[in-house]
Order: sequence, then structure tokens, then C-alpha cells
Amino acid sequence: MPSQADLYAGLRAAADLESRRDLALQLLARTNSRQYLDECLRVLKSEALRALLDESHRGPLREKYLRFHADGKRDKAGMLREALTRLLAHIEHPDDADIYKLGVETYYLQPVDDVAQNLRAVALAGLAPIDPPLACLYAARFLGEPYTSVFNCEPAMTAVDVLVASNQRLPIYQFLLRDGITMARSARGELTGKALESLGEDFPLHLYEALIEQYSEIDQPTASMGIINYVIERRAEELYDRLETLILQSLDFDLRRYGLVMMAAARDDDELSDRLLRMARLARREDLPLFIEALEICQHPERDETLAQLRRRTSDG
Repeated sequence: MPSQADLYAGLRAAADLESRRDLALQLLARTNSRQYLDECLRVLKSEALRALLDESHRGPLREKYLRFHADGKRDKAGMLREALTRLLAHIEHPDDADIYKLGVETYYLQPVDDVAQNLRAVALAGLAPIDPPLACLYAARFLGEPYTSVFNCEPAMTAVDVLVASNQRLPIYQFLLRDGITMARSARGELTGKALESLGEDFPLHLYEALIEQYSEIDQPTASMGIINYVIERRAEELYDRLETLILQSLDFDLRRYGLVMMAAARDDDELSDRLLRMARLARREDLPLFIEALEICQHPERDETLAQLRRRTSDG
């Protein structure tokens, strides 16, 4: 039987994909070396190798995951289990639901903050196609959870995707009413923004207008981007006045730029184009560069004339 070192050397030297896959799985099953484990998972998670994984390869992945779960000290941050879960989720076998259920329940506080958010996110994504009702329950729990990552807002970002895929938007609305502002004010505005643009085309506009009013007050850019995306993508003309106010009254330069460019990019909406030109003609001096940038991609018949006016205002100092 080849040693772990021999398997590792063979893996590094193997040229064809099937040999690399088989050697990586053999070494993964036998090793406890972090160096070897990292190399096996790095090889297996490559796009070319993942395409060669099927249900016949689940055994080593499951066994290694369960060993790490039984002895969490060997994988304190859950990173190895996250990688193993990604591979199993790619295979999409229903008998791996037990692995995903373990994953969504895993938390590690080191020393005071949780470091297993990505593991829970990947486990939730794996669980969703196998048991959608259960996945939605976990997704609802993850929304607004205090251990939501400040780096990528997981697992709550995945939770929104899972709820949208099942057309379960009530928990998203409840999150926005109760916890969205807290998330936005604590460096998790990307999550709030995603929730704001995920409420669906049939969401009542008068209720969405109340959300705009609520979130306009905090003027958090990534959250407000969600409002801009929702209103423009839905072509919700009843909310265009609110949209205009949100953009123009924001104190964030980049948010104003984003909103104006998004209006300009909606080239099939004459009302948005007309509104953009009216806004441009009344623009504050500090916003002239933003309107010029937006109008340059606009296709309104009066664009060139308005652009010339804005440029004259800029050059007049």
C-alpha cells in the first residue's frame, strides 16, 4: 500500500484529471495532515475535478466530514467541513441530508464571534433542493441572526436566496421590519439591500413605499441600492417620486452616482429617461459630473442638448 507521502507525490505529478481525482480521494481518506488535506480539497474543488465527481465518490467525503464533526477541535473554524460540504452539495445526493443538517446547526465562538458562518451557508444551500420546507425554516432563522458575518453577510445572504427560490418572502419582509436597520448599521448593509430587492413583483407597493421611508432615514448606501434596484427593475412608476428623492437627498456621493446610472441604463422606460433629464436640468453644481456620466449612457432624444447645458455649467465655474 502506498504511503501518504507517495500518494501526495503522485497527486502532485498526475497529469490526467481522473488520476488526480482518484489520488486526491485516496489521500483524503487516509490522512490527518493539514497540508495533505488542504491539497486534496484544493484539487477536488477545481471546476474540472468537481465535474468528475458523482455519487460513487461520496464515501471519503462523508467519512471525513463526520470525523471532523465528532472531533471539532481538528476543524475549529469549520473550513474543512465547508469544503467537504461544497463537494457533496455539488454531487446532490439526497442521502447527504444528514450532513447538511449537521452543518446548519454548527456554531463556533472563537473567542467571542462565530466563525462557522460559511459552513452554515453551504450546508443550507445543500439542504434546499433536498428538503425545501426544512431549508426555509433554517433560512428564516438565519435572517437577522446576530452571528451573521460582517465580511460576507453569510449565512443570511444564502438564506434570502433559499426563501426566494421557494417563493417564501414573508420572512424577508419580517426581517426588514424588525432587523434590517440593525444589520445595515452594523456593516451588514449588503444583506439589507439584498432583502429589499427580493420581495417579488407582487409585493404591495404601498407597503414597499413604507419601507423606502423607513430606510431613507438611515441613508445606508448598500441598503439603499436594494431599493433602487427593486424600483427600477420592477418599473414601479408609483414609486418613482420616492426613488428620485432617495437618490437626490442621499449624502453618499457613490450612491447618487449609482442611482442615476441605473436610471439611465433603464433604456426601455421613457418615464425614467424623462425624469432623469428633468433632474439633470435642476442639478446642484456638485452633482453635475454625476449627471453627465449618467446621461452619456442615456438614449433620450434630448440627451445631447442637456449634456451640452451641463458641460457649459461645469466650465462656467
